[in-house]
Amino acid sequence: MKVLFIRFSSIGDIVLTFPVVSAVKTQYPNAHISFLTKKAFTELLSAQPCIDESIPFDNSILQTRKWIRSQEFDIIIDLHKNTRSHLVSLGNAKKIYRFEKLNFRKKLYTSLKVDRLPNIHIIDRYFRALAPLGLNKDATGTSFSIPKDFEVKISTVFNEIPDTFLCIALGAQFNTKKIPLSLLEQLIEGIETPIALLGDKNDLATGNHLVDKFKQKNIVNCAGKYTILQSASILNQSKKLITGDTGLMHIASFFDIDIISIWGNTTPKFGMYPYRKEHHKNDVLFEKKDLDCRPCSKIGYEKCPKGHFKCMAHDASEIIRAIK
Repeated sequence: MKVLFIRFSSIGDIVLTFPVVSAVKTQYPNAHISFLTKKAFTELLSAQPCIDESIPFDNSILQTRKWIRSQEFDIIIDLHKNTRSHLVSLGNAKKIYRFEKLNFRKKLYTSLKVDRLPNIHIIDRYFRALAPLGLNKDATGTSFSIPKDFEVKISTVFNEIPDTFLCIALGAQFNTKKIPLSLLEQLIEGIETPIALLGDKNDLATGNHLVDKFKQKNIVNCAGKYTILQSASILNQSKKLITGDTGLMHIASFFDIDIISIWGNTTPKFGMYPYRKEHHKNDVLFEKKDLDCRPCSKIGYEKCPKGHFKCMAHDASEIIRAIK
């Protein structure tokens, strides 16, 4: 049997498909699983050992349709469900499964603050959409495994190797999902544990500023210096992650570490909070539930639409207590 998964982007959304990939492989061990995503994310797919073939999407609808048709897939599982995923897949498999994105309900919530969203994680919604395949959502095996080529020794990260350390995710796809610099400074001021700052090249300057400001602390700036899988390797060796609504938050949910998630303009109600197969007692989630302007977007903005960014005005002392 040949199966094609489609999820074009981004880091967190792709990672959230991994338990479903594992469940399909468990149910159909002889299946050949291909995964279609944007070229920038093909490396990330190597963390899911059940994927047999990573296919880079080059934005060419016609060429991609032609390739899919030539493969004669038995099943296409479209977990992106947008115009492009429809166009490349339509009529190109014996059976096509898509899940309901609930975009109208999300718009209802962000625009009118009318909450008609189900209280269910998006991964569980994936499994519901794929119910005809008879998948066991508990049989997800190893959903995220860091390839040896991307493993990072902590001795190469810290000048003074710590007994334990925590990570802080500096970045996010949109600024309104990032932890503000002022809050980061307050948190680091109250943290005594060594810290690894994680992010991409866009977070390099922020990381350098924090390292320079807190020279007396054992802090290293990893932002922009490691790939996403190398950052995941560092994260997997830490004790805790302090993060906004980010891809690293979703990666951390597959590791045995504590997650302190700090939410801004988005909301866990969208079903994309840390996914745990078992309750993690030290996970803590911070969000401003009393703001009438929140949530204002299902993904985020470059800046607060109202200019005040109150959704990220969290009490640093409460977060520090949770970290400790």
